[in-house]
Amino acid sequence: MKKTCLLIAIMAFLHANSFANNLVMGTPSISGSTVSFTIKWDNSWLVTTGPSNWDAVWVFVKRQACNQASQNPWVHADLSGSGHSLSSTSQLQIDLASDNKGVFIRRSAAGIGNITQVTVTLTLSSAVSNDNIGVYGVEMVNVPEGQFYIGDGVNSQYRFTNGNTTSPKLITQAIDNAGLGARTNYNKDGLGSSVDLPNTYPIGYKRFYCMKYEITCAQYVGFLNTLTYEQQLHRQQDFNWNTNPPTSSSGTSYMENWGYKIVIKTPGVSTTTLTPAVYACDANANGTFDEDCDGLGFPVSLRKVHWLAYLDWAALRPMTEFEYEKACRGPLQPVADEFSWGSTDISNYYNELNWKCGNEIPQAFQLGQANLGTSRSHRVGMEATANTDRVHAGATYYGILNMTGGMVEMCVGGWSYDYSTFTTANGDGNLTSFGNTDMTTWNSMQFWNKGASLVHYSLNARVSERNWGNDDNYGNGVSGRGVRSY
Repeated sequence: MKKTCLLIAIMAFLHANSFANNLVMGTPSISGSTVSFTIKWDNSWLVTTGPSNWDAVWVFVKRQACNQASQNPWVHADLSGSGHSLSSTSQLQIDLASDNKGVFIRRSAAGIGNITQVTVTLTLSSAVSNDNIGVYGVEMVNVPEGQFYIGDGVNSQYRFTNGNTTSPKLITQAIDNAGLGARTNYNKDGLGSSVDLPNTYPIGYKRFYCMKYEITCAQYVGFLNTLTYEQQLHRQQDFNWNTNPPTSSSGTSYMENWGYKIVIKTPGVSTTTLTPAVYACDANANGTFDEDCDGLGFPVSLRKVHWLAYLDWAALRPMTEFEYEKACRGPLQPVADEFSWGSTDISNYYNELNWKCGNEIPQAFQLGQANLGTSRSHRVGMEATANTDRVHAGATYYGILNMTGGMVEMCVGGWSYDYSTFTTANGDGNLTSFGNTDMTTWNSMQFWNKGASLVHYSLNARVSERNWGNDDNYGNGVSGRGVRSY
């Protein structure tokens, strides 16, 4: 394989895996149509009681033809229907996605703890030849099939209710089979879809995977570095406060706020070659890029167009309002005004040890930690350790982190709009020539903001709160994560 290809593959790993639960994926080796790499991560689980779920790593591959590599787009590399293996099957198993867009790597038996290094071999649908290869991993959490409640019983015209009552509504298999129907079925004031919701709309009963954290600085940089010059230019122009083109000098800011900073590492070229820029994280602004203390694990604020593009690129999809409440609450009875960790206790923090670094930790583990209203970003998942319970870790019932605080979670849903055409279809991994999602239904949706952010206060952060939507303002800490149906 050409040296340039190897360098690109290495960078894909460095950008993706220096944070959170220490997900580490080694440099890939290529042989024919197979790609092999090592993987390990911390704080993994598969439990058969309680939430009865597991965590996993969603792994997908990108490829770029080496002839005129600076101009050729990176495309999603579909996998073969067979030929995927592990060097050891004692801890892990590989679950191939039904559309062959990637695999979920997870525990094969009940257990809790760190995953030791294992070699993974994936077989692509066609031989690599001289292509550049990038392999990416995203930590995910399984949300199993089952009934759950929407709404928390608080008498508000906005929150979900059981018809004309103020009670929470139980989502059952029968409702999932029939569809949720008219908006008066789930909000007493009729604040919902203007068209009845059919059984193809994802209301959360069926199983899905959810990203364990919000999109981080390192993940978004990894995404930017697979775009063509034209795609980068459009992504950069979408931030109306930033008109610096990809040809700007090294160190020029692309996006920054609340402690994180993405900069141009290597300027692009706007001549006929149209060479894309290389981006990097530089939170400490010292000009040495992608260091451990460069905020690699900080969540980034994104406008809707950026968020949807990232989800499509990663072969994920947006979650709905209903799925958000399921992911937070699980099957438990709702607690009035609860946050994502299942209680009304909350303690905002500002100062912590090793801010911006991979070992950043809060100085005191109080109940229900969040950074609401602090205008200060923090490493995703930093509260969760092997010794913290759900409330101290700020975890949902299923172990998903940062659903309260961090950045706002954009979700499909809201008031007086036709949401009936949205389905469980996942992204196809490819973007338009302008770097937009090609999932046309997504572009036609309205999105509701859940969970509040570092510029909001607790009123907006409650799991069932529905009083803030259609805000595409980068400055309001709007971002999110993706889910995947399977």
